Parts: sequence; C-alpha cells; structure tokens
Amino acid sequence: MKTTPSTEYALLGALMPGPKHGYEIMQFLGAALGSAWHVGTSQLYTLLRRLEGDKFLCSKLEIQDTRPSKRIFSLTPAGKRRFLAWLKAPTEHVRDLRIEFLAKLFFFDRLSLEGGAELIEAQIQVLEQIRTRIRQRQEEEKDPFNRLVCGFKIATVEAWLQWLAKQALPFVNEVKDDG
Repeated sequence: MKTTPSTEYALLGALMPGPKHGYEIMQFLGAALGSAWHVGTSQLYTLLRRLEGDKFLCSKLEIQDTRPSKRIFSLTPAGKRRFLAWLKAPTEHVRDLRIEFLAKLFFFDRLSLEGGAELIEAQIQVLEQIRTRIRQRQEEEKDPFNRLVCGFKIATVEAWLQWLAKQALPFVNEVKDDG
C-alpha cells in the first residue's frame, strides 16, 4: 500500500543534511544514487512543488546580484518525520527492492542513521512471508506455466534473502562500526 512514489522520499532524504536548491538536489541524487535511480529535471521540480504543497518542504527565494535568483528548499518537521517513517519501513513489493530498498540503505549510510540492521531484519521477515505465500500458490496451481512463474518468483525472493544476509547486513554493521 505505497501511496507516495519513492522518488518523493528520495527528495526528502536529499534535504535531510540541509537546504538545497534544485540543481544541488539533482547533483546530489545523480552522484549518490545515479547507478540505481534517475530523476529527470522536470520530474524533480514537479515533485518539489507537490511536496511543498503538501507541507513536507518549504522554500524561499534567494536573490543573487550577478545571477538569476534561485529557490532554496528545506524540510519541514512533517517532511522529516515522513522521510524517517519511510526509511525505517520494509519495502512491501519485491519489484520495488532494486530501487527503493537500495535507496534506503544509501540514506542509512550517508546520513549515519541507526536502524539499518533492524530494517534488514524486517525486510527479511516480509520476504519470508512473501515466499511462503508464493509456495502455497505454486502447490495449488494446476497450470504448468503458472507453476513455472511461481518458481521464478520464489527464486527471486530467495536471491534477495541471500543478498540481505550476506551483503546488506554486513554493510550496515560495518557502517555502524565505522560511525
């Protein structure tokens, strides 16, 4: 039941360290998450306006003597709460793990936040529940192709479970030890 696109949460996360103007947000997201995520310029400004309208951001116009004015965006307390709630909640759909979950791990690392291991444990529980439901469906399925598809989904979930245990958990524990 994801009501807000995860890109909006990434924008909120980009502002957690402090205020930025649109170009700085684009640079931050491109440098930080560019290997897993792309936000177009027009999409960025549309989302910034929406988040400001929803009172998760506020902005002010900064006048510059020799250059065009620029709008500086900041998180509101509601925006910070919303971001942190998203950050700490496991991703509900396997299809969203590649982008959304990796972004969450990035923000735990970049912002030096506690709770990464707890997120991974919660994500493991969610994936184990998904795997159980798919296995049940596979056992009940009569159509050979649909059983094959269930097998593919199970293999995908199992690959994520293995990655979480062998790579993601050591990553967040290493980050915590370094911090």
